[in-house]
Amino acid sequence: MKTTLISLDKELFSISIRILSSCLKKAGHDAKTAFLVPPDSVKTANKFLTGYSEQLLDRLAVLCSDSGLIGISLMSNQFLQAIRLTEGLKVRGISVPFIWGGIQPTVEPEECLEYADIICMGEGEEAIVELADALQMGREYTSIRNLCFKTTGGILKNELRPLISDLDAVPFPDYSCQGHYIAVGDDLQLLTREKLAGYEGERFKSRNGKIMYMFMTSRGCPFNCSYCGNNVYRRLYPKEIPVRWRSPENVIEELRMIQRDVAPISYVYMVDDNFTARSREKLRAFCELYKKKIGIPFFVQVNPLTINEEKMEILFNNGCAHITMGVETASERIADMYYRGNAHGTVEKAIALVEKYRHLQIPPPTYQFIIDNPWETLDEMLNTLRLACSFPRPWSNPIYSLMLFPGVPLYYKALEEGIIHNKTEQIYTKNWRSQSRPFLQLWIKMYHANFHPFILHFMLLKWIARFFTLKPVEAIFKTRLLRRFWEEYV
Repeated sequence: MKTTLISLDKELFSISIRILSSCLKKAGHDAKTAFLVPPDSVKTANKFLTGYSEQLLDRLAVLCSDSGLIGISLMSNQFLQAIRLTEGLKVRGISVPFIWGGIQPTVEPEECLEYADIICMGEGEEAIVELADALQMGREYTSIRNLCFKTTGGILKNELRPLISDLDAVPFPDYSCQGHYIAVGDDLQLLTREKLAGYEGERFKSRNGKIMYMFMTSRGCPFNCSYCGNNVYRRLYPKEIPVRWRSPENVIEELRMIQRDVAPISYVYMVDDNFTARSREKLRAFCELYKKKIGIPFFVQVNPLTINEEKMEILFNNGCAHITMGVETASERIADMYYRGNAHGTVEKAIALVEKYRHLQIPPPTYQFIIDNPWETLDEMLNTLRLACSFPRPWSNPIYSLMLFPGVPLYYKALEEGIIHNKTEQIYTKNWRSQSRPFLQLWIKMYHANFHPFILHFMLLKWIARFFTLKPVEAIFKTRLLRRFWEEYV
């Protein structure tokens, strides 16, 4: 059966969509994929406000016209995009079932079924193949596990199938470019291997004929942070192992496939939620095989609780070139709110350990912070920003605005306390790089511009911060002229 999968990501990696495409093709279905990456003119704007022109929707409708199933994978920040896209295609006569999957449909199936015909909760590899098989054969499909439907009697949520335990059985992401299309302005063009290898995205870039490649060696996280989607999956699958690993041989095979079929790789992003959650023995086995068979510099994300001296030695003896670690907050109280109390107690030691290897990292190590928390005091926020200033320049450490994603504990806490009053503004269109207070936005811009630490610390004096966060002062900063100035030019 012919199917069309649509990626709303701003990059061409789109790991989930590419894996679903491979699963459908392996099962004998004709899967087309459209990558609706935003044009260059909007890449620096709020990516979650991306719209689609009438001309592009016309072209997409032609692409979908012979398909028997349309699939869209989305996060919460892509909810409005998925609505615009689905409604735009339906009014153009695309009447086949639309299935939505991803974290947003998993946590809010009822809301998503106002627009989609079918919702997939949890992992979708097996469910989408079973659905496509049923549609092709004209069989009943409303009992397929993981799927949800809107019926006259209410919402039908089928039983969840177990998580995929053997990740080596999952096909590699589909980089064949067969049936792949990319949005170019108002047009939809074939995505050739030449275009793929030469694409210039935020992270998917080519340099001298080589690409940077992003992929995952695992699924899940052993921790349960109160702001993270992994918390949702821990509650959906309370009796299952939260972290599953691919074998080192399987990972090596994927990288060789990319180098053979797409382009040589210059740098590898291993974007596992917690790469060093592996045991010391398994980390050593993976890294030593990687160095022997691939030998390309790589990036990993770690947690303060899962690194130690021996694991750092293993990483940097085998090609690790960069580490990102979530610090999140300088406040013990806020760390407890994030369910990161244990990690907070080890942060100082973990930072010292990462800094020990700073000279081997290009670019320097990255530490992630979260502020703009409605339960955070001004002092707690300022202490977190002071901690961000304590590292050597240049600074590239991201300072995020706390996101209250549907389904996570902090979301329910905010609902109960009346903090969430407009989901469109506070969740669906919110950019986690945009702070709610102009003072924070301005300070972070100066931080990333590497202003002198004296200036930044001076701005963090409590009386200055308190003045700039007064409502009358914020109102002045939020006027259209001043807001445009400090958002676009500072």
